[in-house]
Amino acid sequence: MDLICRFVRKDGKEIGESIDIFDGHLIIKSSEKFFGVPLETVGEDGEFLVIGDFDEEKARTVGERWIEEKSKPVSLEELERYGFGQE
Repeated sequence: MDLICRFVRKDGKEIGESIDIFDGHLIIKSSEKFFGVPLETVGEDGEFLVIGDFDEEKARTVGERWIEEKSKPVSLEELERYGFGQE
């Protein structure tokens, strides 16, 4: 099952988009927030991922850890190395 770059639903409502797998959790971006739900709560319903119940406080903590460890700002120099900003 492909888990990344898919819309995620809980209780029939779209809550965000999956962006990464981190430490046994699916990282979901919802508006400007990130949270991580345990992979064992993730299922599939056609084109959507569906998640069951999870500990919301722990999910926020996992999301914060993901931001600190994996989501780093990219410098202009790094972008230029990959060919961005060049004509």
